[in-house]
Amino acid sequence: MKNFIFFRTDRLGDFLIITNIIKALKDKYPKSKITVVASQLNYHFIKKFKIIDRVILFNKNYNYIKKIQIFKMINDRDYDASFSFDGKSFSNLCTFFLRSKLKLGLIYKSKIFGIPFYKPNLLFKIIFNYSETFTSKKYLDKIEHLPTKLINLSNKLSLKVKVSDKYYYKSSINEKDFLKKFRVFSKNKFVVIHLDEKWLDINNIKVNLYEELVIFQKKIRNKIIITSFKNSFDYFSNLKKKLKKKKNKNIILFENRGLEIMERMINYSKFAVSCHSGYLVQVCGTNKSKIIDIINKKDFVWYSCWVPKNTFHKFVFKSNERGNFGLKKILFDVSKIIKN
Repeated sequence: MKNFIFFRTDRLGDFLIITNIIKALKDKYPKSKITVVASQLNYHFIKKFKIIDRVILFNKNYNYIKKIQIFKMINDRDYDASFSFDGKSFSNLCTFFLRSKLKLGLIYKSKIFGIPFYKPNLLFKIIFNYSETFTSKKYLDKIEHLPTKLINLSNKLSLKVKVSDKYYYKSSINEKDFLKKFRVFSKNKFVVIHLDEKWLDINNIKVNLYEELVIFQKKIRNKIIITSFKNSFDYFSNLKKKLKKKKNKNIILFENRGLEIMERMINYSKFAVSCHSGYLVQVCGTNKSKIIDIINKKDFVWYSCWVPKNTFHKFVFKSNERGNFGLKKILFDVSKIIKN
């Protein structure tokens, strides 16, 4: 029986981009045992994956005694391969001491006086059999597609994963039950718009959001499903008040829904729209939903590194070198993509 371990002590979207790798590994070695070292941000989500046999929670704020306990738990067995894909110091330290036949890792690259620097440079050659480098956001000057790099590393095990393979997620929600419970959903007849803190820098968002959504809805001729999670910002509170008052049946609010419900909403949508909510973007890679990603132009290269290559994805800018755009222009640009 083979044992494999993945380190993904970061966010939910970061985990989703390696699920096609984990699925390919389990398909090739059905009797293998797969361990994932997770963070508090993705632990409960990862626990629901039946193809993963053990999930170990690591929190960077643990005291030294707790960290040692986690370290011992990770090192309680021999591994056939380890995948240190989060670039974190704790993950790399664990990998150094792991009894693993093959060690694969991602090295974050920065620059000192314009010279590429891998931190810590010399140790990585000792830690990993194979590695890929990924440039930190501050020093990134060209697109480095991260999922491609991780796939290239993983294929050292002859997994034959392709960048066009969808990310793996198997919903426990029955399709008929879901559509019956949420009668408002008809496949490909609505657009999901996810609202969070990344909408705050859009001009006129606080005052005109409802009015602009009404215009937008008439342009696209599809219902709009507004989603959000624990959103207490003024612009969202104002929108909720107006939705309650106007009782517009074409703009429907679903807030504070669980991740599984969110995934199903996105799955049945015509398009999903967000200001680069990492989870939402990568969920579209699990079910090949179409995503419109609203970002600042200056972040184009960075966010392009994370784009799922297995589905339709388009960027819309909310700012350029001259400043932030208004809500009317942004929604107009989004509507052009949906209509075309």
